[in-house]
Amino acid sequence: MKSKSVIMIGLFLLLPFTATAQQQIEKTFDALRQSKAQKEVWSEHTIEKDPETGKLEGLSDIYDFLITNPQNKNLVNAIEQAFHQDEGKAYSVRTGNRGGEEHYTTLAVGNSNRGGVAIGLIKGSKYIYALFLDPEDPARQHRYAYALEWVDDGDKIRGRIAKTYATTLKYRAGKKLSRTISVNGNEINIDGNSFSFGSGFPFDNSSVFNNDSIFSYGPKSSESWLSEFNTFKNLFLKNPTGTAANYYVSHIYKLCKNAGSLDDAEKVMVIKELEKLKKAAKDDFLKQMFEMSSERLNK
Repeated sequence: MKSKSVIMIGLFLLLPFTATAQQQIEKTFDALRQSKAQKEVWSEHTIEKDPETGKLEGLSDIYDFLITNPQNKNLVNAIEQAFHQDEGKAYSVRTGNRGGEEHYTTLAVGNSNRGGVAIGLIKGSKYIYALFLDPEDPARQHRYAYALEWVDDGDKIRGRIAKTYATTLKYRAGKKLSRTISVNGNEINIDGNSFSFGSGFPFDNSSVFNNDSIFSYGPKSSESWLSEFNTFKNLFLKNPTGTAANYYVSHIYKLCKNAGSLDDAEKVMVIKELEKLKKAAKDDFLKQMFEMSSERLNK
């Protein structure tokens, strides 16, 4: 099995501009990092490449800063303005405020649905991020993400700038997601299109699922939320009258009760998928569950 090549370096300072689409953001990120008016609090830099081809597969660059003189807040203002200048070439832009553990989002890294770079964890912060397709990827499967988070306390500004490289959400959602859950103490592998029980494994109405072994119900990024919804949607459609159908529908309902990370367009998309699920359901109770799920998203 080949292993990934991971390199720890300062990406903003060593890499050339990756594309003109996000050139203004790149410039202002570099200007902040090189300015003596701010202090580096913490940083982490990684590149992940295919060891055989040397092709870039994942990248993350995180830089936490502190500005103690309010007169130097122009460094942050310049970055915020750069996002507005480049956003016309981005395929997704999102802004938020309030911050804290209930309001953060996560930017994916690489080609997986594991953790990424958190944006919005600082309580009371504002944040903005933008996603740009990689112009060197003709398949349009990879993207760059840029993010700024900051909180102005009056006498100081704390913040984070971040850059990641990953496959797009559309690409990740289209691939099979392999997960493991525990049923009555037995491990079961599932993916986005099937549910594998293993040879001769007994499964009936008495079986009990341990959700903690598959997904957590803490705050999720919209990317993680949609990926999880897509997994359980496909599991239900695979066998809408099977014994596990109630579990899939209950999980989807619980997701819809905690959909704060979705924007309006994403909620509309999910509601359309819920209509398809409702039509596929044979049981009246499950149909009502899908209706209630849609109502939760409309609140």
